[in-house]
Parts: sequence; C-alpha cells; structure tokens
Amino acid sequence: MSNYNVYVGKQFNFFKSLSSNELALIEKTTSFLKIVKGDIVFLENELLQKLYCIKEGACKFSLIDDSGKEHITKLLGKGDLMGRRSIITNKGALVTATAIKDTTLCLLDKTPIIKSLRENNAFCQDILKGFIGDMEDETEKIAYFQNHATVKVRLAGLLMYLNDKFGTEKEGWINVSLKRRDIAGILGTTSEYIISLLASFKGKNLLSLKRDKIKIISEKELRKFIKTC
Repeated sequence: MSNYNVYVGKQFNFFKSLSSNELALIEKTTSFLKIVKGDIVFLENELLQKLYCIKEGACKFSLIDDSGKEHITKLLGKGDLMGRRSIITNKGALVTATAIKDTTLCLLDKTPIIKSLRENNAFCQDILKGFIGDMEDETEKIAYFQNHATVKVRLAGLLMYLNDKFGTEKEGWINVSLKRRDIAGILGTTSEYIISLLASFKGKNLLSLKRDKIKIISEKELRKFIKTC
C-alpha cells in the first residue's frame, strides 16, 4: 500500500494471493489512525467494519469476568492483525482491544476483503491458513508462560516473551510497559505478588526496574533460571 508495506510480517502473507485490482481496491479504502496509550480500539461484542493492523505500537486483548476483573488474553505488536474473525464471520468481537502504548493503526475496510474472499479461492485458503498459524502461535505462547510451572518461572517466561516480541529501546528497556496489575492479570495472580517477584529478580541482578519499565540484564541467566526452576 502507498504508505504501508502489507507484506511485512507473516500475518500479511494472505495478501500475496490477491490480484493487483483487488489490492488497489483495498488500498483505496485504507486509512491510518493514531491513538494514545489507554485508548480502546474496539469493544467486546462490537461488530467490526475494519481490519486493524498495528503499524507501530502495541495493544492488548482482554475480557471482563462477572466480577468485573480484567483478564488479558493476548499481547499484540507491530504487524499483528486485530478483528479478522469478526469481519469474516460478521459476529461481534470476542475481546476488547486496548492500546498499551502510543500506537499507529492501519485500518482496512471490510467490504473489499469480503468481496475477495467470495471471489478468490486462493485468498480464502490463505486466510484459513492464517487462522491456523495464529492458533499455533498461541499454543507456543501458552507453553512459554502459561503452563503449570510456578508463577515465578512463568513471570520469567513472560518477560522473555515481551523482550523477544517487542524488542528493546536504545537503552535496553523492553519496548512495551505493562502495569503490575496487567502482568498479574496475564499470569493469574496478584499485583502484590508480581511486585515481590520482580524485586526478587532485581535482587538477583536479572533485571532492572524503572516505574513500569523493565530491562533484562542477562537474557542468558534469565533463560537458565526458567530451565532450572
């Protein structure tokens, strides 16, 4: 597309099966949106008319249970797509999407995508492969920090996941900041326990802390900690 390379990242592989005319139509209806940390992209049960791609920044998927507690189900970064299931099935979103840092979104209109799904069999097959790929990624993520290990080991796994997925700033801080309650929500524990564990990791010189920012001091030692605990 004119201002964004749609072939960046494996989630855009399905665009390669579109014709030049189909791509031109999608480009014609594409727009960009800048949002700030904390802004909601879409709400749970909202019927979406756009496919959202993260050009820069990061977002989270979350659910609210009957008691009003938030549960974070997924973290998304540059190149990740949001809303694909809703626009294809014409059903409401399963989650709420929220920016966890200042974010630029690429918004692709639903209409030309659905038209290509109906008329382009190769595109349809590639979309299905994309869903399968997402499931495989989720399985890998769950094995990384949502298995049956202790919360301490899963926290270490989550920190490595964040470091690998989002990268780091020039000074080494992980390129996305999560509040302690967000980390607790992902790992199914309390904010107080996460604060205690992070302090323990800092005491072992595994990482540095600055407000919500985290810097891994030694990836090797942290990975070794995950394997040996």
